[in-house]
Amino acid sequence: MQHSLSKSEKLCSRTKIEQLFADGQSFARFPLRIVYRIHPSEATNEQPQFFISVPKRKFKRAVKRVWLRRRVREAYRLHKEILPAMPQHTIDMAFLYIASEQTNYAVIEKSMVEILQKLASNINKDIL
Repeated sequence: MQHSLSKSEKLCSRTKIEQLFADGQSFARFPLRIVYRIHPSEATNEQPQFFISVPKRKFKRAVKRVWLRRRVREAYRLHKEILPAMPQHTIDMAFLYIASEQTNYAVIEKSMVEILQKLASNINKDIL
């Protein structure tokens, strides 16, 4: 099993991000909130794309924002296989850090696992 994150998995397109927040669904498991959008894919077996946001309003220092972003990214990287394969669809996701203070990695990882499991069940209900 290979745990890696490629450039193609990062959500960078401004139009896709705007569509995500305009049409997406969301739910939260403290300290994370996910906004996601399932849509038909142009290519077969297109990978899910994501980005991570840590608010500057709550964490003034860039060091803390980067610290949190790295922990959320690592939790996603290790547990992304929870998401089911969708041959004709793909998913765009935004992970938003909603806590007011830094939390340790164990809490972030537990939250990520719960979010991905709930997202997988929502995908199975909606698509499959």
